[in-house]
Amino acid sequence: MNNQSKNKSDSSTQALVPINEVRNNVVVLKSGGLRSIIEVDGINIELMSREDQENMLSGWQSFLNNLDFSIQTIVTSRKIQIDDYIKNVLESTKKFEDALLKSQINDYLSFIQDFTNNNPIMDKKYYLVVPYDAVVLKTSGAGGQIRDMFLNIFNLNREAFGQNVDLNETEFQKNYRQLLLRQDTVLSQLSRIGLASKILTTEEIITLLHNTYNPDSLFKKPASN
Repeated sequence: MNNQSKNKSDSSTQALVPINEVRNNVVVLKSGGLRSIIEVDGINIELMSREDQENMLSGWQSFLNNLDFSIQTIVTSRKIQIDDYIKNVLESTKKFEDALLKSQINDYLSFIQDFTNNNPIMDKKYYLVVPYDAVVLKTSGAGGQIRDMFLNIFNLNREAFGQNVDLNETEFQKNYRQLLLRQDTVLSQLSRIGLASKILTTEEIITLLHNTYNPDSLFKKPASN
């Protein structure tokens, strides 16, 4: 592929991405909308008592029903690479002189490799996307409102890709303050029902977006020892 064709291809690909930039821990869309991304710690509800399960589900339902704006839930699942972990353990093994200990470590590594080959270790992440758009798009009919509510979270409707709004600093700060109010509401409500959460930083958002748009060239998350 020559440079001209490559540049044309890159330009076409960028036109399909509705994101303009990431700043101040916020995604700025081409339409001028802002998106905050909150990472929520997962819980194993099956390990809870029946009463705690009911309280958690009731709290989550109340949280969703009390919001006066739409949010998007995202779940990512990535295979954890253990190659670096195994390499580090092998390097550490060289320091030991006890033959029995070395043999036990080698058996452990063989078990880990066999286990992960048949049962890949998956890293699941849970996110909530909090939106703020200065202009609310009106739609006709309840069905259209529900459809557009989801499409407009990340501006995934066809019309959004043709929009390109440049926010000046005053407009950005004004919209940013409104987004922070929504963000704080979500954080406090999640804490109230017992779900730990945090705001993704600019760097973390960029990593998440890179992995989303480039699934074949992920930023790998190594297993730690």
